[in-house]
Amino acid sequence: MKRKRYKLTLSALLATSLSLLLFVTQTAWTINAANTPVQATSLDKPELQSQAPAVQAPAASAAVAPAPGPTANPAGAVNAARLKAELPDGAVFKLAAQSDKLKLLVDSSSGHFQVEDKRTGDTWLSYPNPEQWPAETITGTWRNNLRSPVMLEYIDPANFKSQPKLISFIEDKGTIEGFQITSSGFKVTFNFGGTKFKIPVEVNIKDDFVETKIIDGGIEEGKLSLLNLKLYPMFGAEPSLGQDGYLMIPDGSGALIRFKPNKINDKSVYRENVYGNDISFYSEKTARQSVRMPVFGMKSGGKAFLAVMTAGEEYSKLFAAPAGAFGQSNWTTSEWQYRIKFFQNTSKKGNAGFFTYSKERFTSERTMRYYLLEKDQSDYVGMAAKYREYLIKEQGLQRLKIAGSNIPLFVDIVGADVKKGFMWDEYLVGTSTSQAMEMVKRLYSLGIENMAIQYLGWQTGGYSSMGGLFPVDKRLGGNEGMKQFIQFAHSLRMPVYLAASYSYNNNGRDGFNPRYDGLRNLAGKLMEFEMFATRQMISLMSTKFAARTVAKDQQQYRDVGADGIYFEDGIGRHLNSDFNTENASSRTGSMQSQQDMLKLVKESLGGTSVDKANMYGLKNISHIHQISDDYSYDLFVDESIPFMQIVLHGLLTYSPNWSNQRNQYKTEMLKGIENGSSPAFILTQAPSEDMIGSYSVWYYSMNVHDWESTAVEEYQKYNKALGDVQNKFIIGHRTIAPKVKETTYEGGKKVIVNYNETPYIDIEHKINVPALDFMVVQGGGGQ
Repeated sequence: MKRKRYKLTLSALLATSLSLLLFVTQTAWTINAANTPVQATSLDKPELQSQAPAVQAPAASAAVAPAPGPTANPAGAVNAARLKAELPDGAVFKLAAQSDKLKLLVDSSSGHFQVEDKRTGDTWLSYPNPEQWPAETITGTWRNNLRSPVMLEYIDPANFKSQPKLISFIEDKGTIEGFQITSSGFKVTFNFGGTKFKIPVEVNIKDDFVETKIIDGGIEEGKLSLLNLKLYPMFGAEPSLGQDGYLMIPDGSGALIRFKPNKINDKSVYRENVYGNDISFYSEKTARQSVRMPVFGMKSGGKAFLAVMTAGEEYSKLFAAPAGAFGQSNWTTSEWQYRIKFFQNTSKKGNAGFFTYSKERFTSERTMRYYLLEKDQSDYVGMAAKYREYLIKEQGLQRLKIAGSNIPLFVDIVGADVKKGFMWDEYLVGTSTSQAMEMVKRLYSLGIENMAIQYLGWQTGGYSSMGGLFPVDKRLGGNEGMKQFIQFAHSLRMPVYLAASYSYNNNGRDGFNPRYDGLRNLAGKLMEFEMFATRQMISLMSTKFAARTVAKDQQQYRDVGADGIYFEDGIGRHLNSDFNTENASSRTGSMQSQQDMLKLVKESLGGTSVDKANMYGLKNISHIHQISDDYSYDLFVDESIPFMQIVLHGLLTYSPNWSNQRNQYKTEMLKGIENGSSPAFILTQAPSEDMIGSYSVWYYSMNVHDWESTAVEEYQKYNKALGDVQNKFIIGHRTIAPKVKETTYEGGKKVIVNYNETPYIDIEHKINVPALDFMVVQGGGGQ
């Protein structure tokens, strides 16, 4: 027994000695990191898969003590001081540059910076909050990641089995090179010690924002290949701590992730491509809506910022981590993409092959602006107002010009489609040009005096025919019939846009040859999709081929008098790289081509309408159709906000889903009124049952006679709420009670929407909103 007890004691002593040695080693590295951050490292292995980053439980020797109070343990204070020392020392930051509103300070030994807001007295940091850092429980690799100014993912191209690995500047024993103060900020190169990456960046102060820029041409990779990187990912990061705070993400129309206590086992993050997926590369399939705005923001207590990606956003993912996912802080950033995974097929059918990464690095200027908001603008409405200001000042958008006080009703008229017949396809006439004239005349006589008309399915062969659009199908009235209809609409001061898809071709017209003119992915495979109704494979057109076709068609649009083109399901919405050798185009090049097409059409015809538009085309878009008014319902996301609508209202018109195709008619109508939208209907003169079986126009109920009284009633409601504020900016939006929303416009007009099935009554302010209804409060508080 004594012998056994002696052995146990010796083992315990040995374990204790090893623990003490480990603690001293960790402490030595930590103290060294405090004095020279670029030399700090971790005892953990750096090979961490980005797909499954582990958050480790704190070791017993690294237990975090609470902030010392009057009777606190002195050992706890020492421990807190030691943990704070992992971050840059505030005393070493020196002034680099300043504007009238901001001061930029930098630590030349770590590359981190601070921004002092002269207006508010707030200080913004590019690293975690030092006051809260002692409470941070994350350890090992991710503790170093959160402290680093740069973290990146890479692969070893020499090893075909290589998997992506995550490394950060501190984890990789990085050093600072070429630090230089400039007239507006500083330049620095982050030299990663082990992996040999070199990442040169600039940080500048201008007016009310700090700008970070990656100098792509100066990046060095050595023997490894850079996949993506996050620059200053912890800018503005804050733990929840019970304060009113949230992350604003551009999911759908916009969404908020509110600050909540850490969920230790919840690693949920938001990570989506800006401007949607690129079909030429591999994309994870999710049910999320596309990110159409290159922005994100954060509110923490009484301060907030808005980040705008001003260059390179087409090669970016939006990354947002609530507290508990990666550390105790809430943080959000851009993940700049340099190489993307794709499927290299090894068979003609494309069903055999392997996943790999693009060899060439995507080159693009990568620039981010962090706008620091004043106290009275420190919420999502203030963020939207700042983005709107950016679009006006930097992108040239102008306030909407209107004629009269009647809001436009967007009427989509369906011309024709086809369905499968016994011997050949059967042509189905929904609305001829002469019938369209009678339809508009009837709606006008019922009191809808302002309509914006979009004519669908007018092309040769009907709505399902893609390619070689002109002439207008003779069975609808031909070019002459369309010309007469448009002239009639003009007599009522109503514009007519002709709907067109310049993204697909299934008939070979316009000289389209899939072999030479079809969009191909990086593996060289022709991009096609199967039309559900016909099982026909339809080719995607190269963007450059589409641009040539759009230019060629302009004269024919002008000949019939069209006021613009309604681009469906493609231009302005989908952004794809093209590796067709005849029409090769990067994602950046495709974006530029689409911008050029929109500009050409607007200058040639007067206007453009785009289905579910991305923001890169805004300067030349007159109307956004089927704009999102909801979010993707991730469990960690708390609520939808009309961020996009707040940005756009008063600059251009937008409409949600067609009113006669809603799932919840009244609720969705109220949502449109809350968001400042214009109503829209899709209609035919033919009975709805006549279109059953059509290949593309599968909508359930479209007959104008079934919907005209509803359209008139809805139009009157929208007009009452929004007719006199069409070109006014939204300056306020809030929840004033559960399921009761208030939208405020310039001049003070308020629209209060009640989504409850009981009335909302506020006796003090004399507000009584019936169940599932809205109320208008004119500026100055009167009703």
